[in-house]
Amino acid sequence: MNHPAKLTNINDTTLASRLKKGKVTVIVLDGMNGTAWQAEAPEHGKTVIETRKGDLARVEFEIGYKL
Repeated sequence: MNHPAKLTNINDTTLASRLKKGKVTVIVLDGMNGTAWQAEAPEHGKTVIETRKGDLARVEFEIGYKL
């Protein structure tokens, strides 16, 4: 399962180093709590970011397979 990872000490260099060739990465910047989270997007599917009362609540993946 793809669990979002909490990022620490965020700056431009940190974000650039997170790029992986051939992969799509979702980075959520939470301005309410001053945190950032990273998760790899599925190859075929949807990534839904849920919030509750303005706070990040969950990252939900709907994964499909191309036929």
